[in-house]
Amino acid sequence: MLYGIISDIHANQEALEECLKRLKGKVDKIICLGDIIGYGPNPNECCEMIRELNIPSIAGNHEKAVLGELELTWFNQNARSALHWTQKELSEDNKNFIYQLPNALVYEKFQIVHGSLINPIEEYMDSLNVAIPSFEKMAKNLLLVGHTHMPIFFTRKTDGNYDGGAITGDENIYLGEYDRVIVNVGSVGQPRDGDPRAAYGILNDEKAEISVHRISYDIAKTQEKMRNALLPDSLIERLSLGN
Repeated sequence: MLYGIISDIHANQEALEECLKRLKGKVDKIICLGDIIGYGPNPNECCEMIRELNIPSIAGNHEKAVLGELELTWFNQNARSALHWTQKELSEDNKNFIYQLPNALVYEKFQIVHGSLINPIEEYMDSLNVAIPSFEKMAKNLLLVGHTHMPIFFTRKTDGNYDGGAITGDENIYLGEYDRVIVNVGSVGQPRDGDPRAAYGILNDEKAEISVHRISYDIAKTQEKMRNALLPDSLIERLSLGN
């Protein structure tokens, strides 16, 4: 079965539309790893696209913050400003939608969580040292995570040793070579690895292979919407830089 993997959309309609164009008709199911909202100018539109396509999704820290389940003091000033704006903009239907999102999901051959298995919402799995405790809690051989906006993978080999590294550009990871694997396919709506293109993944669970892909989108259009919404300048500028 082919799964499309998207994460950290952050209310970026243009980036989401481009990723979905690439995935629809090419995969059997699309799955979202959280943070549909936050930072960007189209929280309602992005929620509704996920809902209309019946894309299974889990909660991210921005969903929890908008619902009041995570203190806004956890975020920096620019993120807080965007979250306050999002709280006012988000429709009741979409608030109800994000309220019912689970913290994690388990499939036949893999599981998904936004942060880590140690802290599903808040922990950034950005190094091997952080990843190792989650390896011990994995119920499947593959764990898909988001939150850091950085395409990266960590592996535990059959001999018990660990490995991993950043994923640059379009790249394939062959899961059968390892005992356990953790993969972050990167962010749809706010990449932070120096590449401003939207990121998504495709998992082939029969071939035990996951690929990461990058695609350009109309960044200027998203930025103009953000200016019109009076969202923080630094959030607008970072889209062009991919940081």
